[in-house]
Amino acid sequence: MMYLLPNNIIQYLSFNSGRRIFFALLLFFMWPLDSMAQSEKTVLLGEKSYENSEASSDPFLQAEHLFHSGELIAAKPFYHEYLDKNSRGQRRHNALFRLGLIDQKEKSFSTAIRFYKLVLGSHPNNLLAHDVKFNMGVCNYELGNLDTAEELFNAVLRQSPDKKKKWQAMYFLSQLDSRRLSFEEAIGKLKKIYGQVDDKGLSQQALRLAEEMIDEKFSEMILSSLIQKYRSGFPVDLLFLKKLSLFREQGDVGRYESVLVEFLTIFPEHAKSEELKNDLEEIRRGNAAQVVVGVVLPLTGKLAATGQKVLQGIQLAYSRLPEESRRLITLNVKDSSDDIGIEKTISNLARNPKVVGVLGPLLSDEIKRAGAVADSFRIPVFSPTASSAGLVESSSYVFRNSLTRKIQAQFLAEYSINTLKLRRFVILHPLEPFGEELKDEFLKAVEAFGGEIVGIASYDRSQNDFKKQILELGGIADDDLSRITKKQLLDNEAQEDFSDPALLSRPRVDMEHWSEDEIENLKVSLELGYDAIFIPGVYDKVGLIIPQLAFYNIEKIALLGANGWNSPELVKMGGKFLKSVYFVDGFYSDSHQVRVKKFVEIFQKNYGELPSHFSAHAYDAAGIFFKSIVSGADNRLKLRDSLVKVKNYPGVTGKTSMLESGESEKYIFALTVKRKKIVEEN
Repeated sequence: MMYLLPNNIIQYLSFNSGRRIFFALLLFFMWPLDSMAQSEKTVLLGEKSYENSEASSDPFLQAEHLFHSGELIAAKPFYHEYLDKNSRGQRRHNALFRLGLIDQKEKSFSTAIRFYKLVLGSHPNNLLAHDVKFNMGVCNYELGNLDTAEELFNAVLRQSPDKKKKWQAMYFLSQLDSRRLSFEEAIGKLKKIYGQVDDKGLSQQALRLAEEMIDEKFSEMILSSLIQKYRSGFPVDLLFLKKLSLFREQGDVGRYESVLVEFLTIFPEHAKSEELKNDLEEIRRGNAAQVVVGVVLPLTGKLAATGQKVLQGIQLAYSRLPEESRRLITLNVKDSSDDIGIEKTISNLARNPKVVGVLGPLLSDEIKRAGAVADSFRIPVFSPTASSAGLVESSSYVFRNSLTRKIQAQFLAEYSINTLKLRRFVILHPLEPFGEELKDEFLKAVEAFGGEIVGIASYDRSQNDFKKQILELGGIADDDLSRITKKQLLDNEAQEDFSDPALLSRPRVDMEHWSEDEIENLKVSLELGYDAIFIPGVYDKVGLIIPQLAFYNIEKIALLGANGWNSPELVKMGGKFLKSVYFVDGFYSDSHQVRVKKFVEIFQKNYGELPSHFSAHAYDAAGIFFKSIVSGADNRLKLRDSLVKVKNYPGVTGKTSMLESGESEKYIFALTVKRKKIVEEN
């Protein structure tokens, strides 16, 4: 008899990898087995289909129908109803067993054990006995009752006539050994399971568990001991591969090469032998440098120009190293536009124990794909440019030095509130991913610093007329403003209060003269209920929005922006309306800061042009890498630990600190417009 797992159980298997194997087996093993099926054939012999009229009045058959349909919880009350009505009978132990299975699946292990004990108590020698003991072992294992679990699994191992069930019990006994840190005993059992022929699926489960155990729990001493004990075959190949990983992470080229040679001698036909032969050749033809830094950038194709700018920043940082440090470190540059893909490109670099880290890649999507490789090889991957949200969260080996939207929004909010003394803000953002992210991050940062967002409007990238959005933010054209004000004066209406959160603006009378019942020489202006407007757009649209704001009398407030504003074109388009403008960027080539001026000077001397922000961020990322290596981080583990300790690195893109998460914190540039020129404000 074969059953399909329902969707909710399949989803249940998808949590963290450390326990996925265990729970997959748990559900597989505890599901009705051949002995259970045989029992049911006996019990249900002669009974009609679940769909007939008898089924609707028989709670056991109703429960069975729901159970086999995957509706386990719905089946429970019918099993209980059957048990309440039947104190004895052939099907009673089946109902108790089913209830145990359901509670076990729902992680109610104590309750499941109670039902299993009732099965054994009422029918100790029935066909379900070995299944019941096995499942009780699993439940006790989950509850941490390891001694009881071991006793039950050993009973199955001794007494069950089912060979597969015996191997399954041994599998869980290996799990018990691992939890007790008896790794040699655990591996001994897994070796037997892997070699058996009764259950090939279980052999593969044993292989995966052994790989996981060796990778996560075995020290170099245990690896060497087990290699000496077993000498060849499974799991010696896995033990050797783990040793290679350890020496690669430690940058121990000599021992890495020695283990490679030994592996290829013992396993000449292994599936990984060809790959390892290539690794050995790469080691032997390598240069004399002790440390290699990989560089992965698009050097051909449509992104080649950007890749070249990033490479220029990295190479300039390398050229600034003392000669002795350049003899220690060498760069290995790879083209990420190659057909082999970003994962393979980084893997090929990471297989060399001399490679301590990778600078790059360029794009956020590439960083997402590189994370698994970085984790697998435990190699730091440091992007100078990738800026999308959430990139570094999935890997403890991925870092970035880019100007993220979060950095921009947080810095701008803090600068606006603490330096400019602004408190109330509105946001006008583009309906694009970067605009949405900047809006969300700015809103959170403003509230964190004690400010208030009182209005939000959005615009489409295709728009050139922003009247609708500006009116939403309290803007009023001159004619409408005069008309509204006259009406309020003539009707003697009270002035509205900004304590109303929906009120963003109100007319203000600057001058008036009454002639009998007529108002003459009326001059009015628009009083706004906020101090600043944040427009996280790009200069081409912002340059159209700002004059339109003035047309609708949104003036005399601060205009705030992100790095999309940093273009001379904004100055041309905004003209006289750029009165109180503040925006941020990660690099400003005309900065008065000494380190920035020196960087710009050297860059121009080397490349004949001003550095871009890509070059500047790459220069700092490489500088952080090189400083860590020269200070002693000569393998990938040391480099990773060194990176998370970086504090206030004096970069040309602002003082930079690295967080444990892999994100960077920066004190970036606040810019403004004065005398028709973008200048540094902070």
